[in-house]
Amino acid sequence: MLEWVSAAGARARMKSTALRARMDRAALSRRTGRIRLFAAVGLMLVAGLVVAFAAYGLLRWITPVDEAKAAAEIDVTRMALTVVAGVGGVVALVIAYRRQRDLEQGRFVERFGAAAAQLGATDVAVRIAGVYAMAGAADESEGLRRQQCIDVLCGYLRLPYDAEHGASGRTKFVVKAPRVEHGRVRGETEEHIEYRQNDSEVRKTIVRVIADRLRPEAEYSWSASDFDFRTAHLEDVDLSRAAFSGAARFAETTFTGAATFEGATFTRSAIFEDATFTGFTTFDEATFTSAANFSKATFTRVASFDGAMFNGDAIFDKVAFTSSSTFNKATFTADATFEEATYTGLSVFQEATFSDATFDRATFSDGWFTKVIFTSDARFEEATFIGFAKFDGTTFTGDATFDGATFTSFAKFDGATFTGNATFHETTFTTNATFEEATFAGISSFVAADFGSGRIAFTRPRQWGPPPPVFDWGNDGVGKPNNVEPRKWPPVASTMNSPRVRDRTAVEN
Repeated sequence: MLEWVSAAGARARMKSTALRARMDRAALSRRTGRIRLFAAVGLMLVAGLVVAFAAYGLLRWITPVDEAKAAAEIDVTRMALTVVAGVGGVVALVIAYRRQRDLEQGRFVERFGAAAAQLGATDVAVRIAGVYAMAGAADESEGLRRQQCIDVLCGYLRLPYDAEHGASGRTKFVVKAPRVEHGRVRGETEEHIEYRQNDSEVRKTIVRVIADRLRPEAEYSWSASDFDFRTAHLEDVDLSRAAFSGAARFAETTFTGAATFEGATFTRSAIFEDATFTGFTTFDEATFTSAANFSKATFTRVASFDGAMFNGDAIFDKVAFTSSSTFNKATFTADATFEEATYTGLSVFQEATFSDATFDRATFSDGWFTKVIFTSDARFEEATFIGFAKFDGTTFTGDATFDGATFTSFAKFDGATFTGNATFHETTFTTNATFEEATFAGISSFVAADFGSGRIAFTRPRQWGPPPPVFDWGNDGVGKPNNVEPRKWPPVASTMNSPRVRDRTAVEN
């Protein structure tokens, strides 16, 4: 028995290190409840004696006592009876506490078991009732008990699910086929496929119940709990303004229909690795305090991250956007990686802010980075822009690397600012590319770049070094292709191109 108690206590201590403050209180209560009655009474007596001696010392210090008088016999008897009554009170208190704890545990087990049985029923109405019963048990619990209820609800969403039959009343599908043995028909075989009737409604109810308890106005907040939706199938998810303070795991989750995470908050890591979004998806104004992992995720419809805040690493490696995607005014304060990402539709990062950004080997149909601010390095090595590439008005504070990149359509860098080093080694410009009114303040190099046959313009630069950008031809322009402008080389930076001078000139005219 002692070995079991010791082992159980060790397991409880290991679990408590992974729980938050609210769960610690419940874990402490469970460990205390495993203490034997005699030991509990002894601990209470010791605590009572400590308090009594402390009170006695305090009273003796503030109250004068005549030590010359002996205590009367009746006083001694009264003191003895008081001590006995105190011991009895301690025993009664401990027993009452244990009885109450056992009643609460029994009530939770009963409610938990009944709700779980309802979730396993064949009738859809009973299963929906089971959802609310399990949610009610979680509301009136905390710590591991609440987590157990949430795990059951999330576990239901991870069960095998056929979306085509999710809203159907069909419960069974029987397929008959002849049974062939040794080349001869030996009767029939039957394959019975069981369906949970109208399971789509049950799943949507679970999602709504969870979402309601993750929002700030929830009467019972589940935000501190963990949510494991890995491999789940979720339909028409609305988790807008949800606050995930615990773990949020959506790896390999399939989202059918709209998926709304607008204004959601993820305090710990948000895992959407290998997730599939088949409907309109929005993470507008969402906040990711820790890492956000969307690597290998697939977005088949419009995906919007406008105004999202990524305070931890943002990982979008090998993500596939098969429709439009927008990150307008999104903020990335840590590393943001989009390596080997595929953007089949229009991708817009207008006025986004990046710290350290990596788009190596990414493929863009149309990539718009208008007025983006890169506060650290920006890497687009071997990236491919099939359609329109817009970097006009973009600011590269750190190094900008486009080595080996390919622009098969119009590439626009008008008004871009390269404060750090800018390298376009072996970059291919198939058609037009313009760097008009660009600022080259660091070391810039276009060595081995292929400027194709379209119009390549470096006219009216706001700043041309020093040192001036390096090309395959000399600074005198000898050997410069005819399609590279201006014809008179090198370009001359003009103060008339500064925004302040242009604005003043416009006012005077």
